[in-house]
Amino acid sequence: MAAFTLWLGWPRESDPLELSTADEKLRFVATKYPKMQMLPDLSLRQRLMWQCQQLVRHDRTPNPAAQSFPPVPVQLWGIRALLNNCMQVTGTRYLIGLDIAGGAVEFGSTNTLNGAQWVAAAEHAIEKSDSVMCWDYAAKRSFQDSPLLIREGPGIIKVAPRSRLAEYQRAGLVKAGAR
Repeated sequence: MAAFTLWLGWPRESDPLELSTADEKLRFVATKYPKMQMLPDLSLRQRLMWQCQQLVRHDRTPNPAAQSFPPVPVQLWGIRALLNNCMQVTGTRYLIGLDIAGGAVEFGSTNTLNGAQWVAAAEHAIEKSDSVMCWDYAAKRSFQDSPLLIREGPGIIKVAPRSRLAEYQRAGLVKAGAR
C-alpha cells in the first residue's frame, strides 16, 4: 500500500517544451519514452503489476541487434519523434535543441534493418538534411538549417542547428570542441 501511495504522490514530469519557451533562451528538449495509459478499471494488484512493468520497460538494457525493422517508404518524420524511436531501440538519450525540435526530415529504407542499422540510418538522415525548418524563439521567426548531432558522452547525443553551434557553445550547452 505504501508503494501505491508513493506512486500516486510522485511528481509528474512536465513538458520541457512549455518550460523552455517562456524565457526565449536556448534549451534542449529530451527524448522520452511513450506514456502508456493505465486502464481505469484495474484492481489494486493489477495497477501495481502494471506500474512494475512500466519501470522494467524504462530500465531495461536494449538489444538493438535483436530488433528488426521492415522496409518503409521514404516519408517525412518529425525529428523529435524519430529520435524518440531511436532512444527506444538503443537507450541513447537525445537532447534536441528547442529551435530544431519541431523540424522534420525525410527518412525511409528499402531493406529490412536491425535496430542498430535503423538508428544509424535515422541519425544519418537527420544529419544529411540541409533544409530543416527551425524556429527562433527570440526573434519570433523561422529559419532553415541543417541539424548537427554532437556525441557528448556515452549514451548522450545533443542535436543543434549547425548555424547556431557557436551560440550553443557560448551558452555552455555543448562542449567547445564540438564540430
